[in-house]
Order: sequence, then structure tokens, then C-alpha cells
Amino acid sequence: MHNEKMADSRDMIGAHDAMRREFSALPGLIAGVPARDENGTAVVAGHVLMMVGFLHAHHTSEDDHVWPRLRERCPDDIAPLIETMDRQHAFIHGELEALTAGGRRWRASADATDRDAVAVVAERLLPALYEHLALEEEQILPLIDRHLTEREWKATVEASFGKVTFAQRLLMMGMALHGASEEQARLLRAAVPAVVWHAGRPIGTRLYRSHRARLASASRGPGR
Repeated sequence: MHNEKMADSRDMIGAHDAMRREFSALPGLIAGVPARDENGTAVVAGHVLMMVGFLHAHHTSEDDHVWPRLRERCPDDIAPLIETMDRQHAFIHGELEALTAGGRRWRASADATDRDAVAVVAERLLPALYEHLALEEEQILPLIDRHLTEREWKATVEASFGKVTFAQRLLMMGMALHGASEEQARLLRAAVPAVVWHAGRPIGTRLYRSHRARLASASRGPGR
């Protein structure tokens, strides 16, 4: 491993920023769908379920590819940090399960009570998610860069992408690029194959722009 190029996990920060932006918007988006609006409910509930799927793919890829390697390669005094990350993943997973169940009920009923219950879970998730992402950026990414190779890190990223559809991969790219700094865009470009970047970036950008427009049309203001 010492002859291989080591990981550069800074592209994770752009993915985290997209997660922060999208999940922080969920409570307002959900609350803004009028009761009994079946079309609007289907659009926003579908977005909720998709975001749950994105975060679940992200976390399970870390569970499978990152934590075992860090446990193996890091000093023993890192173990409590990894255990903290595991506990945070488990708590967030439980909240995502609640968000999934509630989102499916709301999508089927288009009922205001079900809508409001989903908004509560989406709001409740945020502090734990923010804490987890910040801790990962501050303490885990430096360990990844020190102990995982570039090949291993790219396999982790690809494993996450592999858990969603091809169309969702492109949408994720557009989502990550939306509002990204020049440095974040450069890191994302370096993290994906050139053909994916050149072909996927314009498509993903258009997909995400259309997706945002559908959400804006479906959600018309808090409490409606």
C-alpha cells in the first residue's frame, strides 16, 4: 500500500454540503404541500424517499469500505471515534426508517396529518445529521487520506453510486454541483471518470434544475 497514491477525500465535503442543503429544505418543502394535493404530495414525498436513499447509500458504503479499514490500520486510540461514527450512523438510520415509513403513508394518503408527521421527523433528523457530517469532516477525512489509498477511496464512492439508478447518479451530480465552489467542482471532476464528467455534468445539471422546478411547483408555502 505504501507505493500507492493515497486518498484525497475532500470531494466528500461537496457531497455533504448537498446533503445539508437538501435535508435542511425538507421540513419546509413538506409543510408547503396543500392537503389532498395528490400530485404535489407525490412529487415531494418522492423527493423525500429519494434523499433517504441517497444518504443510506452513502452511509452503508462507509460501513462496508471505510470503517473496517480504519479499524485495521489506525492506532487503537482511534477506536472510540469509529464507535461514535457507528452509533451516529445507527441513530440516523433509525430516523431515516421513520422518514421512509412516514413518507410512504403520506404519499398514499395526501393527508395533512400524515404530511405534518413527516415534517416533524425531517426536522428532528437535522441536528444529528449536522453533528455527524461535521465530525466526519473534522476527524474522519484526515484519517481516510492517511490510511486509505486512492483506489480504495474511489471504490467507496463507486459503491455508493452503485446503490442508486443511473438517472439518480446524474441527478446527484447536478445536486452536488448546484452552488458548489470552484474547488468543490474541481474535486468532483477529479473523482469521476472523464467520460462521466463530460457527458454527465450537463445532463445532471438539467435534471436537477427540472427537479427543483417541480418541487417549487408542488410546495407553495408553509402550512398550506
